[in-house]
Amino acid sequence: MQESPDLEAFADAFSEANQATGVEAMLAIYALEGTTENTKNLLKNAIRYELGLPIQSISFEPLTGLPEESIKYTHQDVDYIATLEPSMRMRVRYATEDRFESLYSIAQNNAGEWRIVSTRPK
Repeated sequence: MQESPDLEAFADAFSEANQATGVEAMLAIYALEGTTENTKNLLKNAIRYELGLPIQSISFEPLTGLPEESIKYTHQDVDYIATLEPSMRMRVRYATEDRFESLYSIAQNNAGEWRIVSTRPK
């Protein structure tokens, strides 16, 4: 699949953020509007786990409509929804012995910038 220049730029931004010494650069490419402090703390911990892992490849895929692509859940009687409506999936493959990979739902914000989708209370 031929990537658009803006998706290539987003992949470059992700790679650059992945090599940063702290989590702030990676958090900056997430759509965090309306998220809770707890969600941000969970994200920081997840980011720390992957930060600095060598990236083998980043690819983009259309959403398939599978339930796991829906970012909607209830936790402690609070309904959570996506910060942006997901429009694509980004697959990051790491050059690790176990061939670890991560999937991210991504979307464009109102400014047309690609962001990794997070959750916020409904």
